[in-house]
Amino acid sequence: MKTSRELSAELNARMATLGDKEGEERNAILRDIEGLTNELNTVLAAEAALKNKPLQDPEKREIKRFSISKFLREAYYNNLTGLEREMNDEAIKERANAGITGGERFSIPSILLREGDSEPEPDPFPFYNIGTATEGAEFAHVTRISYAEALRNNLVCAKAGATYLTGLQGNVRIVKGGGASASWLAEGASAPKEKQTFSAITMSPKRLQILSGYTLDLLKQTSLDVEVHILRDMIRSHAEALDAAILAGTGSDGQPTGVLNASGINSVAMGTNGGNINFAKLVQMEEEVGIDNGLLGSLVYITNSKVNSKLKTTPQVDGYPVYLKDSNGISNGYPVLVSNAVPSNLTKGTSSNKCSAILFGNWNEVLAGQWGGIDILIDPLSSKDSAVIEVTAYAYHDVCVRRADSFCKIADITT
Repeated sequence: MKTSRELSAELNARMATLGDKEGEERNAILRDIEGLTNELNTVLAAEAALKNKPLQDPEKREIKRFSISKFLREAYYNNLTGLEREMNDEAIKERANAGITGGERFSIPSILLREGDSEPEPDPFPFYNIGTATEGAEFAHVTRISYAEALRNNLVCAKAGATYLTGLQGNVRIVKGGGASASWLAEGASAPKEKQTFSAITMSPKRLQILSGYTLDLLKQTSLDVEVHILRDMIRSHAEALDAAILAGTGSDGQPTGVLNASGINSVAMGTNGGNINFAKLVQMEEEVGIDNGLLGSLVYITNSKVNSKLKTTPQVDGYPVYLKDSNGISNGYPVLVSNAVPSNLTKGTSSNKCSAILFGNWNEVLAGQWGGIDILIDPLSSKDSAVIEVTAYAYHDVCVRRADSFCKIADITT
């Protein structure tokens, strides 16, 4: 069976031959594209199932002995041992298989990001350690928090309905049609030779940097609470940065292109110099998406805290205490989620650096992908003049907005 990377390359090559071909030659290429797409989807599903196959209990128990604090401490001393060393070797192999070149010496594989529980179990032996940290000893208990699940739970866009894909390999092309067409045919009539247009969006790994700092004293601790603290610290920063990319990534300087800057997104303007949000504009956003037949799936507004405050205090009609956002978090019949990754420093006319955005649409049309696990860089000189060790984590992501016309934005709300 061909791998997803091989099939993706074959699909790309076949699509490149489509050009201006007509008639049966074009139909043959389209059939090939459809077949390759179906085969690629099947292989991707099989690879994901294999990658996400639940571990057997003995394997799971062994995996759960991995300690993030021990990993970081030993990486600082450039001397990984035991399970942490094995997992590092696995991560380096995974990175190569994912098509990521370069990378750091120390890495955490995706299997460790998946395994665990969404919340850590209580520590049954809060004062019980085995050996000492300086001996690189194993611990009686370690964190059981699942990094991947906790990351999803912290992503505002995932709550809105965006799909989070893990275990990707190489560049992934998302093939989409230019709009399906249907027509009735009289008996014996020939099918119209209407060309079906195809476009593709390529998802490729882009490096996200996550900076944090810990004291060596903290990393020497063997408490479960320390493990959870370190992971939650990384997860929170990771989720904030990934949400920012999904919502408002610029597509330049190594960033993915987010929904706000996606080509083809609908737009509603408040005015020459921006303006205050009102009910009519929220309804107009819905209308713009509806005109493009996009009122399907997970329809949600996402905005920042400043606009959210406006929604909660601005009446739909002057003089009546019915506000743009009700006490259930609903506006114009749809949920409103809040993320300060939605910019509040935009400019429109004379309103310089004080305009905010709001997005509305079907968030099922957004894909966020991750390649491999997490690379770790420890600065060996960071503790020379201070007690803090600088830890830089790198994750590899990209964002795909499959149907930009399923979204609408306002980018000039004065706040």
